[in-house]
Amino acid sequence: MARIGFRSTTVADEPAIKALLQQAHGAPRSHPMFEGRDLFWKYWEPREDWPGSRSYVLTRDGEIVAHAAVVPAVCSSDNGRLKLLHVIDWAASAATRGAGNSLMRHIGTLADAIVTSDGDDTALRLLPFMGFTQSDTVVTLYARPLRPLLYLGSAERPRWRRAARSLRNAFWAWRAPAFAAGTRRARRLSAEEVASARIPWPMPRNGTAVLERSAQVMTYWLQCPTVPMELYVVENGATPEGYFVLALAPGQARLADCWLDTDAPEAWEALVHLAVREALLHAGVAEIAAICSEPLLARALVRCGFHARATRPLYARATDGIRLPAGGIRIQMLDDDAAYRHNGSRLFWA
Repeated sequence: MARIGFRSTTVADEPAIKALLQQAHGAPRSHPMFEGRDLFWKYWEPREDWPGSRSYVLTRDGEIVAHAAVVPAVCSSDNGRLKLLHVIDWAASAATRGAGNSLMRHIGTLADAIVTSDGDDTALRLLPFMGFTQSDTVVTLYARPLRPLLYLGSAERPRWRRAARSLRNAFWAWRAPAFAAGTRRARRLSAEEVASARIPWPMPRNGTAVLERSAQVMTYWLQCPTVPMELYVVENGATPEGYFVLALAPGQARLADCWLDTDAPEAWEALVHLAVREALLHAGVAEIAAICSEPLLARALVRCGFHARATRPLYARATDGIRLPAGGIRIQMLDDDAAYRHNGSRLFWA
């Protein structure tokens, strides 16, 4: 009888993990997801909120047949705190029936719930068979074109479609409102400054749960080797009101995370305008993108010229007796790998 095992991984497992991911996703060896420094940062770089490896495998007679990595988070709501794991980089050997389901069952014992809101169509179709159900949280993808001519150099085929896309995005860019941040300003912080900076971190509000942040974890994100990340504190006069994070992927700036310690609509619009202004300082950026699962930020994005491009539910597999917050969970790009995932080419949302 075959011996089935579950364990965390080490750097020594890197070649086998690469081979499984490449086979499962049909990706070339040159794909950025296979670079050693990126895998180390995702799986084995020390994090203050998770001791040890964040990569796990299922083995059959010692051979790796399924893999998944986790992005840890604490979900804070009016009813308390839950330990969540956002699953990324999951793959299973087609020759080992049930390997993916078994792996998810083991990972599920490490937290109150495992969640995911991303993946290709095949992966999403498999989730219900692995015990995932749709939660009350819906994630919407947004984009605002900044430099329409840069869409002509995208990977899209044929050329006429790229030209039509560029024209439409030129119209969207022309209609977007002009910059207006009022008395607010954005001040960039280095990774070394985060620990001593006064930054209002997310707190549950208006019935919506948040995923907690800390200076230590934010410092980890700013050291991402896959894409540069920039942290800005948003100040109203001399008072810090919140922050935002920009991730700079090929051709696309991503509003990877943001928060304001106020419900004022004009303040949220100012934050978005400030993020757009900083994105425009990078010459190769064609668009700025964001994801959103709560109405306050969604309204600010739309009023600042962003367009909804797609929606997807947050899928969850909860431990027995655990219920996710009914009011929804505030999801940002930093909560999985959406902030830094790319294939090396300029693929746009708008």
